[in-house]
Amino acid sequence: MYGIAQPIGILVRLLAVLLLVAATYNPSGYSYYHWAFQGSADYWALKVFLGLLILCGYVFCVHATVRSLRFLLGVPLLVVIACGLWLLSDWGWLDLSDWLQRTLAIEASLVILLGTGVSFSLIRYRLSGQLDSRTLV
Repeated sequence: MYGIAQPIGILVRLLAVLLLVAATYNPSGYSYYHWAFQGSADYWALKVFLGLLILCGYVFCVHATVRSLRFLLGVPLLVVIACGLWLLSDWGWLDLSDWLQRTLAIEASLVILLGTGVSFSLIRYRLSGQLDSRTLV
């Protein structure tokens, strides 16, 4: 059913989450946050509309992550991400006292967490051969 397109599907989901996180806030100054809250007071209807679309994107991603990973996989993934940041900091590859590096590390961690949650049904199928078909309750 999934075949060769499955790794592409995971990549597309990760890129979609990356786009959502980077569009919301990034240190370059070109993000929804900078435009809506630090820019001019014009276009409030558009700002609210796009803000609600971004909020819907986050609700979708968080809901999919919670449903896919649950507590037993979500917490260990958070611990692995935190330990990875600690390790990179310990090796000197990441300076968490620097605002830019800390911000990018937090955004990358969020992309890894949400991207894994959104893609986990495909990953689970690839590892176990079992489809995830839980219904909403």
